[in-house]
Amino acid sequence: MKTAYLLVFDGLSDWEPGLAIAEINKSKKYQVKTIGLNQNTVTTVGGVSIVPDYTLDEINYGDAALFLLPGGELLEKSPLPPLVPVVRRFRKLEIPVAAICGPTVFLARHGFLETAQHTSNGKKYLQDLIGDYPGSDLYLNQPSVSDKGVITANGIASVEFARDILSELDIYDPETLKNWYDFFKNPWLED
Repeated sequence: MKTAYLLVFDGLSDWEPGLAIAEINKSKKYQVKTIGLNQNTVTTVGGVSIVPDYTLDEINYGDAALFLLPGGELLEKSPLPPLVPVVRRFRKLEIPVAAICGPTVFLARHGFLETAQHTSNGKKYLQDLIGDYPGSDLYLNQPSVSDKGVITANGIASVEFARDILSELDIYDPETLKNWYDFFKNPWLED
C-alpha cells in the first residue's frame, strides 16, 4: 500500500484537504499518514489536535504516492527551510506534490512552480507576498490546476483540489470521478 503524506502544523486549515484525504483513505491502494515538523501535537484552525505519525526526516520515499500541503498561514508567511529539501526530493522522484491556498506561496517562493502550470488565491496574491517568481507566466486563473505532478488550488476550491488529487492517483475511473465531483458541486443535476 502506498502512502499519501499530509503535512500537519499549528493553524492548518483542516477543511481544505478533508475530501481528498477521506477518499484516499477509503481507497484500497493508499493510506494517509501525517508528517510534522517535529513530534509535537498540532492544533488545526478547527481546533482538532493531531499527533504527527512521522517527522520530515522519517518519510519513506519508497512507498510515497503524494505529498499534500494543506493551507495555513505558516506556509504562506514562512520560507520554512527544512521543508524545501523534502519537496525537492518528492519532485526529483516524480512523486506528486499537492498544495492548496497558502502553500502555493511556498512552492512559488522556492521555484517549484517554475515549469508547471499552476494556480493560487490569485496571481496578485502571490506577487504581493513574494514579488515576481520563476514560472509566473504559467499562472492560470482557475480553481485547481494539475500539471507535471504539481497540483495547486485556491483556498475555496477543496472539491476541485480533491478531484485533481484523485485523478492523479487514479483512484476512480473518469466516469466515477465525474459523478463524485458532481455529487459535491452539482447535487441538483439529474442523470
